[in-house]
Amino acid sequence: MTQLANRRLAMTLFSGERCPYCHMVRIVLAEKGINYDLLNVDLDNTPEELKDLNPYNEVPTLVDRDLVLYESHVIMEYLDERFPHPPLMPVDPVSRAQTRLMLYRIERD
Repeated sequence: MTQLANRRLAMTLFSGERCPYCHMVRIVLAEKGINYDLLNVDLDNTPEELKDLNPYNEVPTLVDRDLVLYESHVIMEYLDERFPHPPLMPVDPVSRAQTRLMLYRIERD
């Protein structure tokens, strides 16, 4: 992890070209206007760097300085909280819960 932090100055996203969860994270990054390095990973031959960062050896994996995150929802919530403008979720708790439920249904149906 330290080696990665020393080599990269920007936020880095390990992503798969055909992974829908990676696409969701990339949409959030685009909507927020966040600069990041994109590393497309061959899912049949994942790099050692990813294996060292993520115990599940999966994408998406986001590295932001010394922080390593995986699981698309965790990454998206982090990005929305770290970069609050423009907000992607409603402020009202009821509307927020309804939005989360709608996203859950979209993923499941």
